[in-house]
Amino acid sequence: MSLFAARNRKRVLDFTLALAATVVIASLVIADGRNPSLFTTAFFVPIIFLAYRHPLPYSLIVAVVASVASSPAMGVFGVQMNESVMPVLWLGWPAVYLFLAVTLNQWANIGAQREQLDETVEHLLDVQSHNDKRQQELETLSIIHSTIMAGKDEAAVLQEITDRVAELTGAKLCSLVVSNQGSGEQPYAAHGFEKEDFMRLFPDGAPYGEGVSGWSILHGRIATSSNVLEDPRYDSLRQFALAMGYRAAAAAPLEFDEGVAAALVICYEQERQFAPDELTRLERLARQTELAIRSVRQRESLSRFAFDTALALTEAIESRDPYTGGHCHRLAQHAGHLARQLALPQREIEVVRMGAALHDVGKIVVPDAILKKPDKLTPDEYAIVKQHCYSGGQICKRVPFLMDVYPIVYHHHERWDGQGYPDGLRGERTPLGARIVSVADAYDSMTTDRPYRQAMPHEAAVEILMDGAGQQWDPTVVRIFLEMIQVGNADSETERMPEPAA
Repeated sequence: MSLFAARNRKRVLDFTLALAATVVIASLVIADGRNPSLFTTAFFVPIIFLAYRHPLPYSLIVAVVASVASSPAMGVFGVQMNESVMPVLWLGWPAVYLFLAVTLNQWANIGAQREQLDETVEHLLDVQSHNDKRQQELETLSIIHSTIMAGKDEAAVLQEITDRVAELTGAKLCSLVVSNQGSGEQPYAAHGFEKEDFMRLFPDGAPYGEGVSGWSILHGRIATSSNVLEDPRYDSLRQFALAMGYRAAAAAPLEFDEGVAAALVICYEQERQFAPDELTRLERLARQTELAIRSVRQRESLSRFAFDTALALTEAIESRDPYTGGHCHRLAQHAGHLARQLALPQREIEVVRMGAALHDVGKIVVPDAILKKPDKLTPDEYAIVKQHCYSGGQICKRVPFLMDVYPIVYHHHERWDGQGYPDGLRGERTPLGARIVSVADAYDSMTTDRPYRQAMPHEAAVEILMDGAGQQWDPTVVRIFLEMIQVGNADSETERMPEPAA
């Protein structure tokens, strides 16, 4: 209200001054004693003054007063009229004054509207730029969330975060720096440089509390440096800045783990001042990184808990048969490695490991007399054993977090040629996880002692797998599995080799 009142006061003051100036000019015309007069053209000044600065009625009032003062009506004041220009005095000057007031006022309004339009366009561009940045930020957060939901491990998620933050902020380098008094500062994830580059310069970690990252962690708030080479907070880290080619840096603190502080750091090649919205964005990204770390660790903790629970259950079942002790644990390792070699997503690798651990959970319904029988099973006994696939599948279906495991447990005795059970699926109709577990299960069963036979040598098991590839087992899975265990056996042999004599 005070601004509005002040604006009105200014308008009234300007109008009063313009009207007073018009009256003064009219007095000069009367003093001159003739019309038109030398002073008649002076009426343009107050009209122009009001037309450019204020609404049209103000300038029209002054124009009307000027028209009267320039007309034959001034004869009542003894002003002599020039008869030759009498029509002009009646019509010309009033028309000019009014035309001038209207035209200049409209011109001023057009100019003001143009300025407002320019300001509006500039504001809209700023809003659009801000919205674009927010959209990019939301897309970044969405990608990070998708990475977490895909089941990728912590290192992969944090690498995705640093890559995306660097892309969003336009930074040359981005890193998640972990800091503590014992080991100093070290990058846990990095974009734009390799962690080995940092460790070559600082094998024991950078000095604790140095740089914007250390300052941010110590003080618990955002820190910036427009030129790290001239920043007193940089000492040893100047060498790293020179090596990596960055000059400006900013860091936002976050809690990496309970009792472990960290900072999200972005670095730029040129000196620069950081705008407030950039720092606000960095702080939001740091908070999202914190949440991402917690989500990944919670998911991994739950996954480990679920796997350990499943393994404990199967080991309890295995305890009924001393010959199969450790079978499910070994099978989970083999199947997990094989799934990784087949480039399955992390989430599917976890499902395969869980399925391998639980593949024989249905044997809980098989009587000990059949499970531990040292002789060949009768057809009826074998039919009972084959029911463990169905029983295991039903157990998994009753537990919500084991629903993804159900196809593996139910189908792990299918064959590539369709002669398996329980559904006689052929080829790739059998779920890949079940095909993986089937190969790993066969190898471990052949290379361990059973009630009815001794363990086979590794070479004999490999030969059987090769002969059965394309008939009993998926040939691609067999090939990858054999390559995997050959490398593992070679590594084991190397580890067992004695040290050469001096």
